[in-house]
Amino acid sequence: MKKLVLAALAFGALAACQKSEGVVDHLPKRGESDKPVTMPKPAVASSAKELKPTGTVEERLGRLEKRVNQITAILEQALPPKEPDPAKHYAAAISPIDPVEGPADAKVTIVEGYEFLCPYCWKASATVEQIRAAYPKDVRVVNKYFLIHGPPAIGPGMAACAASKQGKFSEMKKAIWGKLFNEEGKVQQDQLGADNMKKLAADLGLKADQFEADMNSPECQGWLESSQATLQPLGTTGTPSFYINGRHVGGALPFEQMKAIIDEELAAADKAIAGGVKQAEYYNQEILGKGETHVAGYFDE
Repeated sequence: MKKLVLAALAFGALAACQKSEGVVDHLPKRGESDKPVTMPKPAVASSAKELKPTGTVEERLGRLEKRVNQITAILEQALPPKEPDPAKHYAAAISPIDPVEGPADAKVTIVEGYEFLCPYCWKASATVEQIRAAYPKDVRVVNKYFLIHGPPAIGPGMAACAASKQGKFSEMKKAIWGKLFNEEGKVQQDQLGADNMKKLAADLGLKADQFEADMNSPECQGWLESSQATLQPLGTTGTPSFYINGRHVGGALPFEQMKAIIDEELAAADKAIAGGVKQAEYYNQEILGKGETHVAGYFDE
């Protein structure tokens, strides 16, 4: 029944206030006669038999359920994705390949989905660094690479992953941001090539052969794939996308707004730790163990 009601409401919202072909053409133009307008008659079923209920109650309910499921499938394709609920905590899993910045036992874990061609991610990167400086012992940042701009964005992501294999992820991330964007936040498309990534790696003192091999490795490719697989069910459709101890924040918010959420989560962590939860187990136990595993759809029970 819930599916039927939601489908009817959504279907009505989609159908309401839509220009019906042919109806506007029948309205009088300004200056024409004020005679009543004759509206076109609605189409009727070609067979009156189709309008009569037939079969047993169970058969009729079966046909109705089938039609509702068909409408639901159409609407799920047509409607925009559901946004994560900012009041809920989502279980944003951490993969062994995810580069992590900050202490392993941090009370607050920020899982960030971003992409190097996203100007809003570039803008948010300064805020992320500000957060890390303000909470050196209490916050860790888990990096996930969420593709938005397709193949052109893959190279820089693979370069960052390759640098992480030599312990220089943070340095490479900062270098890529500095290379790909000018002071106005415009992407420098001519800096995207693999040769430019290798030049950055050389400037950081990375081993060239290992860097090149890691850039093309299945493991770094797996980082991109696992990032998508983790974040999409949690409602991520754009970048930057943050999960602060599982609480979703979308967009490049200023430091003070991010800080307010971090402080709330710090207080919650301190309370749980005082109650007996081990600090090193807090994220796994309280966030991954109790958080939502996906964003509920429009027609979920």
